[in-house]
Amino acid sequence: NMRVDISFKNLERSNIIDSIIDKHIKKVERRIKLFKTDEAIHLSLHAEKNPHKDDYFCWINMYMPFKVLKAQSRKKSVSIVINDSFSALIKQLDKFKYKLEKHLRKK
Repeated sequence: NMRVDISFKNLERSNIIDSIIDKHIKKVERRIKLFKTDEAIHLSLHAEKNPHKDDYFCWINMYMPFKVLKAQSRKKSVSIVINDSFSALIKQLDKFKYKLEKHLRKK
């Protein structure tokens, strides 16, 4: 079970943005199933647009019982900035998953 908080600043929420986020949330959820934890995992995403120019910023923090993962990006497009942040997060998640599996294999 994962709690997801999403916030936007200077930026309208749209179906396109929602579908991009949903697609990535599903990828994250598939990965965290492997951790088999009953404790809640909390993902927090914040996206904002610079009010003065076409510049977008996004950060994602993922609070897990044993680790906090953080990813962020700044790009010229809202969809790219969200995709970018999630790619960075998923890369960290995979790395962490690999370390955990390696650790479990040693036992």
